[in-house]
Amino acid sequence: MSRIHRGVRCVIPYGVSAFALSLAVSAASVQAQDAPVQADSGAALEEIVVTGFRASLANALNIKRNEAGVVDAISAEDIADFPDTNLAESIQRIPGVSIDRDAGEGRSLTVRGLSSEFTRTRINGIEAQATTGATDSSGGTNRGRGFDFNVFASELFNNITVRKTASAEVEEGSLGATVDLKTSRPFDFNGFTAAASAQAGYNDLSEKVNPRGAVLLSNTWLDDQIGALLSVAYSERDLLEEGFSSVRWGPASGDNGFRNPAALPGGASSAGGVFHPRIPRYGRLVHNQERTGATLSLQAKPNEGNTTVSFDMLYSKLDSTRQENFLEAWSLSRNASQGGKPGVSIVQSEVDSQTGEMLYAVFNGMDIRSEQRFDVLKTEFTQYTLDIDHEFSETVRANLTGGRAKSNFDNPVQTTVLMDRQDIDGYSWDFRENSNLPLINYGTWDVTKPETWTLTGPTGAQPRSEIRMNPTFQT
Repeated sequence: MSRIHRGVRCVIPYGVSAFALSLAVSAASVQAQDAPVQADSGAALEEIVVTGFRASLANALNIKRNEAGVVDAISAEDIADFPDTNLAESIQRIPGVSIDRDAGEGRSLTVRGLSSEFTRTRINGIEAQATTGATDSSGGTNRGRGFDFNVFASELFNNITVRKTASAEVEEGSLGATVDLKTSRPFDFNGFTAAASAQAGYNDLSEKVNPRGAVLLSNTWLDDQIGALLSVAYSERDLLEEGFSSVRWGPASGDNGFRNPAALPGGASSAGGVFHPRIPRYGRLVHNQERTGATLSLQAKPNEGNTTVSFDMLYSKLDSTRQENFLEAWSLSRNASQGGKPGVSIVQSEVDSQTGEMLYAVFNGMDIRSEQRFDVLKTEFTQYTLDIDHEFSETVRANLTGGRAKSNFDNPVQTTVLMDRQDIDGYSWDFRENSNLPLINYGTWDVTKPETWTLTGPTGAQPRSEIRMNPTFQT
């Protein structure tokens, strides 16, 4: 009598809780223990295969076990279960990896203390470069060797491997680490596979609902000799940031010092040990972005399965707009020739005796600036890869990989409008109640009156224009 095998494969869609699956498996186990033992009747047996979160952990462990060097890996189910907005935030979960953020989400990596300039990134075996723009405080436009991971949605990738040590089979090019990213392929699944996820997030500051979704379709034909896979990911994000920034702290003696340094608590001789915000400012930043990504993979196994040919395509597009609004005290970062700090008088101040920070201060002669900047940012990334893998025997294997990657960054609109109000008396800040969010007072001047602002810079023989346009392009 022949034995019948029926395989039932359980595919976990992105976003489904692994905890729920474990409960289901545990419940089935309890029921199986409670069922009475029956004698073998010789009937056909049915085999049930469940693939889930545990399998992804085993896959990641196998990758680490089979590598000669120090390697950490994340597999597909792990990536899908993380509540990450982009690829950088998924990679940061690997030990020794930290990220730099822009607009509230991860952008670039730091591995074992070495910045993104020392880390190389490969996608499907091909070294690649991706560039985005950011605020000045987040580094601005990436013009170096660093890789901006926020271009990609994490759902597009099936495996992430961070190689922290050099090895003979990996070509040199990084001091920090080599990050290998792999998109999904049809032979990663058994037969037809479909997975989808959808979610929405609400930001109570921007008061907007942001959708996010992903779809994956994969199938194989001719007894798993050929296969095709398509995945698409889409997300929107609206973010509002507001708060205080100091633009670093500087000594009271810097830029030729205040007009009356003797008014400091320790007198003029203490100015070198007293520190103040260089540009104390209230900021309000509005970010709107739309991320679209897709992968296409075609695979074939001719020659009785000893040869595997894979063609992979990756496309990602990140469109965003950003508006920055700052209301700032500008005098404290300028010298005498610019009409800055030497024209400012200290009326009253209080200094932290331990750190030298100027916790509370009232000034006369302060120049105030309203800075408004608007950016349109676009990044488009494409990559095509052909991979041929042939096994001559169980111990001899050859691999040939070739491809082309291209990243286009476009910042067609970057317009900054600066409006000044000079010589304000009674300007003050107060950090005594909150070290991160001071109380700022503009004296008797009403900042909401437009007629009191001017579009010219500091008074002088050649006043400069205060409207700036600086578009940027990078390929």
